[in-house]
Amino acid sequence: MALTQTIQILLPEFQGFLVLISRIGGLLAALPVLSGRTVPAKVKLALVLALGVLLAPLVRLPAVPYDPVVLAAGLVSEMVIGLAIGLAVRLFFGALELAGELIGVQMGFGVVQLFDPTTAEQTPIIGQYFTLLATLLFLSLNGHLLLVATIISSYESIPAFGASVPGEMGEAILRLSQNMFILGLKLAVPVLVIILLINILLALLGRAVSQINVFVLSFPVTIAGGLAVMSLSAPFVTELLVREIERLQFTIDELLRALGHG
Repeated sequence: MALTQTIQILLPEFQGFLVLISRIGGLLAALPVLSGRTVPAKVKLALVLALGVLLAPLVRLPAVPYDPVVLAAGLVSEMVIGLAIGLAVRLFFGALELAGELIGVQMGFGVVQLFDPTTAEQTPIIGQYFTLLATLLFLSLNGHLLLVATIISSYESIPAFGASVPGEMGEAILRLSQNMFILGLKLAVPVLVIILLINILLALLGRAVSQINVFVLSFPVTIAGGLAVMSLSAPFVTELLVREIERLQFTIDELLRALGHG
């Protein structure tokens, strides 16, 4: 009898904890660094459980239905909310990979790819540079704490089992994708413009002095010019990345509002 009463008391608490870690797990599954293969599954699970224990006293969860089907569907919806929060961060880092791809191809690094252990894929070397820079800035600006705070505040805008996928969600994702391409172009344009000018000058030089092998000369000149522009534009790039990281909260709020409608 005492065991039955204990189970009846603890079961709602356990179900509420499942709801919380489902949302946290969705977030961690979408983050660029933690979603990679370099982080063991046991470490990810331990991190989810640890965050769940820490945040449980700070989150007010409603009564969870006892119906297993309803509970399973609700846990899936909670994971979707976490994935939406992580999607905003992933798109931000996707913009950096896009910029690195554009710059790398124009600088002659199109065939030079680095093995990215976080994704187990080949990524452009310039993209790795931008990604590492953004990761350091993200951590220095307490972006990881921002995500933890967002998990807590997300229950105010979307209570447990309150997510839906209305038309606004698709529009919000399209806007975020558009912003990703714009950010990638902003990061790449200074280098692309200089490389274009270098190619034009080399073409004119090749026509004026036919003895010069422009094709061989173009590689070191293009790489040197691109690296020089990247060095000179580093303050601009850093300022732009800081501004975009600070805007992440508004981006996440937009996705949560879209999920909360309907």
